[in-house]
Amino acid sequence: MTYGIYEDGAVIAKFVAPLQVTSNKPVFTSDALDLSRNAVASSAQRWEIQTNVEPLVRNAQDIFVHLIEHGHTTAFNIICPQNYGAVLARTSNSTPTAVGAKGSGTVTVTNNEGMIPRGTFIKFANHSKIYMTMRPRADNGQLSIYPPLRVAVNTTFTHRDDVIMPVKYDTDVIIGMVFTDGIVQDPGTLKLIEAI
Repeated sequence: MTYGIYEDGAVIAKFVAPLQVTSNKPVFTSDALDLSRNAVASSAQRWEIQTNVEPLVRNAQDIFVHLIEHGHTTAFNIICPQNYGAVLARTSNSTPTAVGAKGSGTVTVTNNEGMIPRGTFIKFANHSKIYMTMRPRADNGQLSIYPPLRVAVNTTFTHRDDVIMPVKYDTDVIIGMVFTDGIVQDPGTLKLIEAI
């Protein structure tokens, strides 16, 4: 499993621990006089990743050029990190098809052989949003996903270590060279925002 910044068919900078994947879903809250809390969630959602990358020496120029080329404004691809527990429970090696309506929290899966565990990131072929499975799905049937579908699907989806997520560098990422120990380039912690 190699997760990281993906360019020209290869990972040019591998993700290393600590790695954090969070769901950003705006919630508006207010407290009443009796201290009961009212909360309303937005329908918007995006994934955010905070991670270090493997320090580089011989191909340090790749990440340097990548940072300069994309800056804070241009989207690029990463191989989306999967939950290790989901990877261990996964037995499906197929390329399944899913059908679902816009706004639905479930899709109907066909052409699947084996287990797609809960907590697996998936990507449908007809749009770039990344979803997470909420329940395990052995073989064919209904698959619960989060967030609800942004567009209708009737297409294949990826669900193994081949899920490509479009992201942007967050505004606090240093766009340039950062060297430690003389010749080792280490840009430090990168925050990546799903490009939706």
